[in-house]
Amino acid sequence: MRLTNQNQRISTLQQVPLLSVLSRANLGTLARRAEEVEVPAGAFLTREGALGAEVYVVLDGSFTVRRNSRKVAARTKGDVFGEMSLVDGMPRRADVVADKDSIVLVVHKRDLDPLLENPRVAGRILQNLAARLKTADKEILG
Repeated sequence: MRLTNQNQRISTLQQVPLLSVLSRANLGTLARRAEEVEVPAGAFLTREGALGAEVYVVLDGSFTVRRNSRKVAARTKGDVFGEMSLVDGMPRRADVVADKDSIVLVVHKRDLDPLLENPRVAGRILQNLAARLKTADKEILG
């Protein structure tokens, strides 16, 4: 599935939890810069331990997520992965391999960084991250 217009790209980016707090104008900026990438079956989209600087939204196809060569998850149409790399740029925690020919929408950190220079945008993203950490703590601690 290809995205045929700007509104579809914006709607797709709103699915990314980290980006969901952005205004429509900011999402529009990211949508114009985002890339649709075809990933052939068997290709690695990310490698465990490699530095990450992008987030992926699966538009079509499926992926296997492997940590230490063991399958830990699957990603299919509509799923998002790699979003923390937009903030921290730290090494990837898993390999992600295409199960079949697939298409992803890619947002690069370099395209988000100028938006983060705006204190309001940065504040919204920090609030979003804080809320997600609280939720994760509750799940872990019970």
